Parts: sequence; structure tokens; C-alpha cells
Amino acid sequence: MGFAVVFIVIGVGVILGRTGVLGPGAQRSMGLFVYYVATPALLFDRVTHTDPREFFSTNFLVIALSALSVGSLFFLLSRFVLHRGAPESVIGMLASSYANAGNLGIPLAAYVLNDTSAVVAVILFQVAFYAPVTMTILDFMHNRRNTSLLRNLVITPLSNTMVLAAIAGILVSLSGVAVPRVIEEPVSMLAGGAVPVALVVFGLSLSGAKILQKGKVARRDVLLAVVFKNLVHPLVAALLAVAFGMEGQALMTAVVLGALPTAQNVYTYALRFRTAETLARDTGVVSTLVSFPVLVLISVVLG
Repeated sequence: MGFAVVFIVIGVGVILGRTGVLGPGAQRSMGLFVYYVATPALLFDRVTHTDPREFFSTNFLVIALSALSVGSLFFLLSRFVLHRGAPESVIGMLASSYANAGNLGIPLAAYVLNDTSAVVAVILFQVAFYAPVTMTILDFMHNRRNTSLLRNLVITPLSNTMVLAAIAGILVSLSGVAVPRVIEEPVSMLAGGAVPVALVVFGLSLSGAKILQKGKVARRDVLLAVVFKNLVHPLVAALLAVAFGMEGQALMTAVVLGALPTAQNVYTYALRFRTAETLARDTGVVSTLVSFPVLVLISVVLG
């Protein structure tokens, strides 16, 4: 059911792209909307409705450490073994470790884990920390001619809407102050657009492109990112979970969350910086297809 929902919405984007209803510039414009507006709204909405203790749970620690470990290893391989550029390696880092927790993780958590709240920690880590930090790094790389320490360390991060949303959401959550309805409802409406619009943008990208097309993308990079996301990530998550004493349902949850495919958000981030766009798109598609048998296998072995 989770895969069906995702594929149907992506299919809408493919149809819109092939018919040209939205015009030639729709893909980039919608991608920027997801990056600057919808995702920050989703972040603020989720963080303000989450118990602050979720920020420091064992599950959160396993999620964070596994993603950072896998992503960092891929970055090193991409940068120093495959000799890719630093910005491209950062996008590859995200492609190999940034999970599709929102639009696929929530349905799968409901049907496989019987607990939709299990993905909250993934969303919190990725949107509140992982994405803002990597986006700030990319901002720095694209503005490296500016040697102002104040700009690179303060102004650039604070001009990132996701960073601002994360800070605001965490402060509100920790303070216990209720968000006024006049703010909460429009933010919630905008947040609701993050997942479907990101999927439609992903579909638009597929409408006129071939996956793993020779000469358009380094197939080795895509396949390596898929192996890292679908196989290495859940394995690292399992090892960390066992090391932290997790077992039973908690262990299965950690492994399932690690095995989720690459999020379509990575493609919107690649669009934002015009970096490794094909790598991000192709990894998202291939890892989604590969994740289905992997998740079924995990469910059978650990369920």
C-alpha cells in the first residue's frame, strides 16, 4: 500500500510532465517551493507536535549515527576514490543515507511496524539537522569566493529557511507554549504540500528522462549509492541497535527505517544547487524499486 501511494502520486507528475500542462519551468519552480516553503513548514509542524523527549531517544541516536556513518563513508569514497567534486559528493552522501521517511516511511510504519510514530525521529533528524547542515555546506561551497567569516558561519546558515524552522520549532516545543491557531493552521496546510509536491516534482523529472541513461549519469555512482542505501544502511542500523541493547520490535524498527529508499527531497535539494541532479533522481528511483524486496525480507526475518 505504501509503495502504491507513492507510485500513484509520482505517476501524476509523469503525466503532467508528458502533457506539458504545467509549462516548461514547472519542475524547478515547484522544487524551489518544496525547498523554501513546504519542507520548512513540515519541519516546524512536526517538531512542535512532538514530545521533546523524542529528540534524545535511543531510536533517534541509532537513526542519526547510522545515517551519518553511511553518508560520510559514501562521501569519502565519492570524493577520494571516484574523484567526484565536493558538491556532487555531498549530494551523493544524501542519496546514500537520506531516507524516504515522510511519503513512504509513514505508510510502511503503519502496515509493517503498526506504529506511525516510529518515523518521527527520522523526520526530526533529517529535516531538523541533516538537511540544514548539508545544505549549509553546499551554500558555503557555492559561495566560497566570499571570505567573510560572518557570512559563512552565521549569515548563510540563518538564511536557510529549514534552519530557521528547526530553531523555531525546537524552541516552541521545549517552551511548551501552544502555537496560535492563526499560525498553526496555515503552517499545517503548507506542510501538507511538502510530500505530494516533492513526489510530483520527482514525476516531472521522469517524464522526459531515461533512468541510468548512458552518458547522462555515472551508473557506478548510482549503483553504489543504492547499495549503500538499501543494504549498508540497514546493516549499520542493525549493528548499532544491537550495540545499544535494542531487540524485538525496537530492533526491527531500526532496521526497517534504515532500509527505506532515498527520499525524493534529495532531488529537490540537487535542483536547488544545480548539482548532481541526475544522480539524485536515478538513485531515488532505483533505491525505491530495490527497497521493496529488501523490506519484505527484513519483515520476514525479524517480524
